[in-house]
Amino acid sequence: MSWGIGIERLHGAFVDGCAVTLGIFDGVHRGHAALVEATVRWARAHSVPAVALTFEPHPAAVLAPDQHPSMLCPLSHRVQKLLQLGIDWVIVQPFTQAFAQLSAIAFVEQVLVRGLHARAVVVGEDFRFGHQRSGSVATLQEAGAFTVIALPRVRDSDGVPISSTRIRELITAGQLEQAHALLGEPYLWRGVAVRGDGRGRRLGYPTANLTPVEPLLTPPEGVYACQAQLNAGIYPAAVSVGAPPMFENARGRIEAYLIGLPDHNLYGHFLTLRFLKRLRPQRKFESVETLLNQMRSDIEQAAQIASRSLGDAPL
Repeated sequence: MSWGIGIERLHGAFVDGCAVTLGIFDGVHRGHAALVEATVRWARAHSVPAVALTFEPHPAAVLAPDQHPSMLCPLSHRVQKLLQLGIDWVIVQPFTQAFAQLSAIAFVEQVLVRGLHARAVVVGEDFRFGHQRSGSVATLQEAGAFTVIALPRVRDSDGVPISSTRIRELITAGQLEQAHALLGEPYLWRGVAVRGDGRGRRLGYPTANLTPVEPLLTPPEGVYACQAQLNAGIYPAAVSVGAPPMFENARGRIEAYLIGLPDHNLYGHFLTLRFLKRLRPQRKFESVETLLNQMRSDIEQAAQIASRSLGDAPL
């Protein structure tokens, strides 16, 4: 299993061909998993590698920056999930203005035929590609250069199609359990610890103030039960999102209190959070003592919820 950046660096890598699925794969949700499963199945049956071609940054960041959606997971996690699902090679194609100008026919010839020697291409039935999204499943089929497998959209138990857009809407609404069901795992967010106001330490609960490593979607304000990974350790965590109204001039950010972690300087360390449940909204308390009582309750709930989730896949 491996991954690389750019089609142009893979000349001759797949001399016997491959089965490839392609897309942004933001979040690598259950719909994406169906594409990967079909790709791996065809690849194994024909003794060729299973390849996932993804794009970075999101095409909207290049073509319509004002409409660029926040991502559902870091690129590293996207790659990791694709490999865990059975993909042999993940290719991260830089999406540039020049790449965006490729016509659908040029994309087929340069990327799929000459670049990957694709023998099978697996996509969703509504897949679009090439300059101004001019290419479709029919374009792939008309090329006649490989087997085309077009899958219908995966739907949830209510018959609603699963998509990255829908998952973003659920997370933005604070409906984490529903998003979890579509993602196949709790929502994952990654950040680096930066210097904060030191307020948590003064209250007896030192927190890591985090800034995202990529333009990731932030859940709505509130207090959450999470699992946090710091280096090789996994800890229950109580996480505050947004500016706490209890304190004037408080900065809105993500603050994580790692339960059971000895107090030490976390500046510059990377933390990965899995958001398990929204415990409550942010609110103003009548006194610091009332706030501390609530914080103790939040931490107890977070510890219980995180401990029940320890059987989930590792971060």
